[in-house]
Amino acid sequence: GDVVTASYVDEFARGGRRNRLLTTDLSVTYFNAGIRPISYDFKRTGGNIQETIKDLMRVDPGERIVIEVTDYDMDSTAEVDKIPVEVILNNDDPIKLEASETKEHSGIFRTQIDTSANEEEGKLMVKAGDRVNLKYIDPQNTFPGHSFPRESFVFVRKPTKGAARIVETRFIRSPEEGSKSVFLPVPEEPKEMAAFAYELPLTVEVIDPDMAKDSLSSIQVKILVGDENASREVDVKCEISSSFGERTTAPIDFGNWALYEGRFIGQVQLQLGGPDSPIRIPAGVDGPIGVIGGIIPPPGEVEDDGLDLTVRVLNLTGADVATAAYKDVDRPEGNGTVLESRGRMISDGSLALTGPDYGDPVELLYVGEKLYIRVIDPDHDVSDDRDMVEVNIDTRLGEKEKISLEETFSHSGAFTGSFRLDAVEKPVPDNLGNNATAIETFFGDLLTATFVDEISNVEEGALESTAELAVSIGANGIISSFSKVFADEELAVRTQFHIAESYFELFKSHKKLGRDEDAAKDLENGRRALKQLVEDYPDPKYAPRVNYLLGQFSQELKQWSDAIDAYETIVRNYPEDTLAADAQYKLAQAYEEAERFDDALEAYVTLASTYPNSPLIANVMIRINEYFYRGENYLIAAKVGGKFIERFESHQWAPKMAFRIGQCHYKALVYKDAADAFDD
Repeated sequence: GDVVTASYVDEFARGGRRNRLLTTDLSVTYFNAGIRPISYDFKRTGGNIQETIKDLMRVDPGERIVIEVTDYDMDSTAEVDKIPVEVILNNDDPIKLEASETKEHSGIFRTQIDTSANEEEGKLMVKAGDRVNLKYIDPQNTFPGHSFPRESFVFVRKPTKGAARIVETRFIRSPEEGSKSVFLPVPEEPKEMAAFAYELPLTVEVIDPDMAKDSLSSIQVKILVGDENASREVDVKCEISSSFGERTTAPIDFGNWALYEGRFIGQVQLQLGGPDSPIRIPAGVDGPIGVIGGIIPPPGEVEDDGLDLTVRVLNLTGADVATAAYKDVDRPEGNGTVLESRGRMISDGSLALTGPDYGDPVELLYVGEKLYIRVIDPDHDVSDDRDMVEVNIDTRLGEKEKISLEETFSHSGAFTGSFRLDAVEKPVPDNLGNNATAIETFFGDLLTATFVDEISNVEEGALESTAELAVSIGANGIISSFSKVFADEELAVRTQFHIAESYFELFKSHKKLGRDEDAAKDLENGRRALKQLVEDYPDPKYAPRVNYLLGQFSQELKQWSDAIDAYETIVRNYPEDTLAADAQYKLAQAYEEAERFDDALEAYVTLASTYPNSPLIANVMIRINEYFYRGENYLIAAKVGGKFIERFESHQWAPKMAFRIGQCHYKALVYKDAADAFDD
């Protein structure tokens, strides 16, 4: 009932006020005690053993039940205090125990009782299906205000019938509300094929109470992927979790209802890919956050505890079927069985009419120029080849065509295509590819592109994506003193690239000589040559080289953000191109120059994990070592240095790296390791 008041005199306050008295009150009251069963988990981290306390829900005969009571009111002396508790098996007479305070003034009391399948002295004989009730009489409390029993319980484990399903998910995009993730509840009628959104982790739910012994219990589910026969598989860890669900059988006042009901959740990040695609990718900002469980490393593979900035993914395509298989070992009928759930990935397709780089949408079309169309729809990536999608083109003047867009590269999920716009006052429908090679339109026309995504997140199933643009009345004329037409496209493209590269070399030379005005002209001419190349030959296969040159221009000008954009375009959209590894390295360099050191580290690690055979790996490891050394994370820097020596023992920088290892250990105060490193 006491009130503790704290006061402070603020001598100088705003508005010229002085000596302002500030007070706050704290009321003293009784604590509402709690009782719970617990157990311990021990894990080795480095050279230490770490103890973790777990909520206990089920035991097997022969296991120990630890009882914990929290009641700060009962810390009444300077010594370790004790309180009485009771253990009641089913409806039997209570067994009285005494719980001791964990240490002076902790207010936390613990005792324990061992169980046994047979009658043994000092042990509680139990059998499958029994309930062990725990009781503590709370003498002083706020609610209900008088002596009151606080209770909990533990089940003796018995076989239960499990259930497993792939959780149906939807990723809903709305112009008004943005993006929304939806996890659907258990359907009234089981579905033969569940649908899960590509943008969200593949989520598996298992209900199996006999496996939920404590709050850290986990199970393993196998996910098999393939179109007809499974071509690949991963093991997924599923953990006790109440995420994406609601209690069904647990008492309303039971806190960890997922533990009571035996509900496990496991999630896997998805990535477009086939059997030969990388199973680990950089852990970027675009990936899901807080994935539950995750993929279990294959036997014999050890997770890196210090430098791993990658994440394990499940590669699949829109044609693949994912099968979640859980082996329910203990069932009431006595026979174990494998529970399966099947699902297929879905995504919403989006369509845009863009510029030559297939980036931002344009606002107007011009006769004589090209129409650039982009569709993004991951579930239309159905094979290891570059797949196709169809788009309908309609104009107000009567043009009607069905055009095909090709995937930019295998497993990109992005489809592009370009078509010339010819000036024809009376278009002939459905003649593209026969007598005509372009879409027929005219000044002032209205063009509509439509893509129908038959499998999507919407309830209706099919989602229609439409883009509409007007055709400009007139266009700007261009005159040039000289032009040359190449019948051979490859020759034309090579020539344009050589022109742009020549301007780049001139730009560097003039800049070195201090002739800034000439350098600026070279830069403008080089960029114009690249822009003309993109407009004349918009095939995506030329984009990596174009962006690589643009990145080099920007780096020389110290325009780091432009350089980052150019190199990111290559590594994101064309990771299999021959320039991708170099672009990844230059991206990391640009981040460093821009003083975005964390992004630079991620880019270097991405290069090492994505392109492990690149000749740039040695330089990458040197840069990673430097990052951790500058950040005074000396032990990790030493670890990186050690791996460098192992892999590049004859490298010209190996002696200096060996010395750096010794420096790292010395600065980390690990003098013995420092001495060993200097001796070596």
